[in-house]
Amino acid sequence: MILKKIVLTGSHLTPALALKAKLQAHGWQIIELKIPSPKFSRHQPILASLSLIKLPLSFFHACQKLSGIKPRLVVSFGGHAAFPACLAAKFLNLPLIIHEQTFGAGLTSRLTALMADKVAISWPSSRPYFPQKKVVLTGNPIRRELLAVKPNKRKSIYITGGHQGSRIINATVAEIIPQLLKNFTVYHQFGLLQSSLAFKKQRQFTHPRYILKRWFGAPELAKILAGADLVISRSGVNTITELAYLQLPAVLIPLTTAQKNEQITNAKFLESLGLAIILPQSELNSARLLQSIVTALKQLPRQTSLAFDRGLIRSAADNLYQLIESVIHETNQH
Repeated sequence: MILKKIVLTGSHLTPALALKAKLQAHGWQIIELKIPSPKFSRHQPILASLSLIKLPLSFFHACQKLSGIKPRLVVSFGGHAAFPACLAAKFLNLPLIIHEQTFGAGLTSRLTALMADKVAISWPSSRPYFPQKKVVLTGNPIRRELLAVKPNKRKSIYITGGHQGSRIINATVAEIIPQLLKNFTVYHQFGLLQSSLAFKKQRQFTHPRYILKRWFGAPELAKILAGADLVISRSGVNTITELAYLQLPAVLIPLTTAQKNEQITNAKFLESLGLAIILPQSELNSARLLQSIVTALKQLPRQTSLAFDRGLIRSAADNLYQLIESVIHETNQH
């Protein structure tokens, strides 16, 4: 039996994981393609311009890889890492779908939308940024383990700086861990890219109710969030989607260097649902963080008139999979 091959590319991890589970269930062979690529950054425009020198070589490598793989389709999950593979897919006349997670549109998504067969968006607010005939509202897939979470309050707090981790959040949290442990179990995701020395230093503090890891896998995270009273986090759009779906209160510390201040936009969305207190990084210290935690535990969730479409998120992986099948069918017709 020859498996159907599909290539996933891009830097947004959690929606890709959700789609992978769906694809595997339908017999697809999944190849994740990561090509070193130019980094588009508004904060370092000179370095970004210089990095464009990498593009021809990245494009060549992507063409080589895709020619060898011969996938039925390429799906991009955004970020600069996806650009060479999308460009190569267009050059090789391979069907291409891009998925936009944010409330607007990332630079790579706007560029690759010109090459794509379809643009899957997570939120209606992204529609104006893309060619309308290509746009399909699928929702933002979250991991299937989190879709199945049933609340089971056990007096706990979950702390995360995202996949890579956050040096400033980790350092600030370290100062208040003893106070938090008086009343809560604390689960702390330290981050995969934080230094080993810093991780070893953090691990010097030991307590049976302080669980520190570089990364919690989806099944373990589902159990943690089922019992969480509060989450302390950055405000990447995939984290915001998960928190909104699970109706989990949070103290959010938006990353200040995110493109177009998108993490502030994300944080304000969760705040508008009555689920978040925003603590700007410029004001972050141990006293303010502790104060925000106390306030959040007393006041959240707040009642608001806004509703969150949990059904769209629940069906997002299915919607994206159906779009894949639709594009392949249309391609075979031509």
